[in-house]
Amino acid sequence: MGALENQVAIVTGAGRGIGAATARLFAREGAKVVLASRSGTELAEIAAEIEQAGGTCLAVPTDISEENQVQALFTKTRETFGPVDILVNNAAAYEKKAFADMDLATWESVMNVNIRGTFLCSREAFRQMIAAGKKGALVNLTSLSGVRGPEKFPGSSAYVVSKYGVLGLSEILAVEGRPHGIRVNSIAPGAVDTVMLQKAAPFLKTSTTPDDIARSILFLADNTQSGHITGANLEIFSNE
Repeated sequence: MGALENQVAIVTGAGRGIGAATARLFAREGAKVVLASRSGTELAEIAAEIEQAGGTCLAVPTDISEENQVQALFTKTRETFGPVDILVNNAAAYEKKAFADMDLATWESVMNVNIRGTFLCSREAFRQMIAAGKKGALVNLTSLSGVRGPEKFPGSSAYVVSKYGVLGLSEILAVEGRPHGIRVNSIAPGAVDTVMLQKAAPFLKTSTTPDDIARSILFLADNTQSGHITGANLEIFSNE
């Protein structure tokens, strides 16, 4: 049996990068995986890979910044597989723009995905887990951009602020989840070999892959390995 045998997991931003790697790994570990992303084409490709490998999954195109779409995602998950056990809040937006030139629409587009989307998905997960008496797990993807100390890069103000917000949300949700047996942890990767890195900081070189981060997410999602951990933020610095 896999580490997540018969557990129901929702992974946002599952069409590529860290989200896709996490969905594949969770499926190999026996989870029933629900893949969410705005790109239906990307989701269909990842879902086909998982099913061809013998995994169980469901692709649900979702804009996590829209409340009705998030509610529909969690309703479809419950109706198809049952209440959610694990939520991985991985979906993220990045826009590079000098702060003096920042327009409200660009600022809000980042906040709507990174903060509002994480809030909406986490709230629905809490509601399902509490109603079902589930001792669930949330893993939120923040970033070294959202941790005091590591170098920040010009043009990333919206992203940096949003990732600080994800870290703060994770901390308070760990407090509120504790009485219900819901664990909430976060991961703050540095440079990872993804499309977003090429957009944000193409000059950075890294040997860290999406599969590396997926294994760390699995550790925090698996109650057998990390059932004693909540409220933690795992900072991941690249080897290069």
